[in-house]
Amino acid sequence: MAIKDRYNFQVYPRTVEQANEFDPKGIEFLSGSFAAGSAQHTIGRAAIFGDGIVVDSALSTDFCEAFLADILSYLSSQFGLTYRPEMIHTKIYTSELIVRTDKDLDGLFAPLAAVREQLDLLTGFRFEPIGFGFSIDLQVSATKPAPFKFEREINKNFSQQWYYSCAPLPTGQHEDLLRRMELLL
Repeated sequence: MAIKDRYNFQVYPRTVEQANEFDPKGIEFLSGSFAAGSAQHTIGRAAIFGDGIVVDSALSTDFCEAFLADILSYLSSQFGLTYRPEMIHTKIYTSELIVRTDKDLDGLFAPLAAVREQLDLLTGFRFEPIGFGFSIDLQVSATKPAPFKFEREINKNFSQQWYYSCAPLPTGQHEDLLRRMELLL
């Protein structure tokens, strides 16, 4: 109850079964809040697993890290747990952004123009690139970072140039990568 009360979580474990860190969903806390700077922000989800903690928010990875540092320090001070920042040996980030650009993806896919033109001819529709991505071979790595994706946002007209991007990076680095990518387009 201490975590629920401190962060005002609306959904929290109410039974012993829900407080099982080995459950595939972990020990879930949903719709909480945490002060970052002078404002309260929403914590969409915090889940405690046997081997780590996952935090989701609509703000940024920096906000999630500040929340994690706070909750770990709080648990350490209130319940006698041992916690020091250097104890964290692995962080896996997933940053998701919706962005808009006036740049066109056509130039990026110029070598595949003949394929697109053939699709146009065979179907009678005008096809355009919808995105691209990069990933690691998940079979050769113990760490499973999210893939990098840059693709058109679902249910938006192509002319609006809205894109969804996902990256295994802190939010600031993800934004910097997208700025550099836009210069290349």
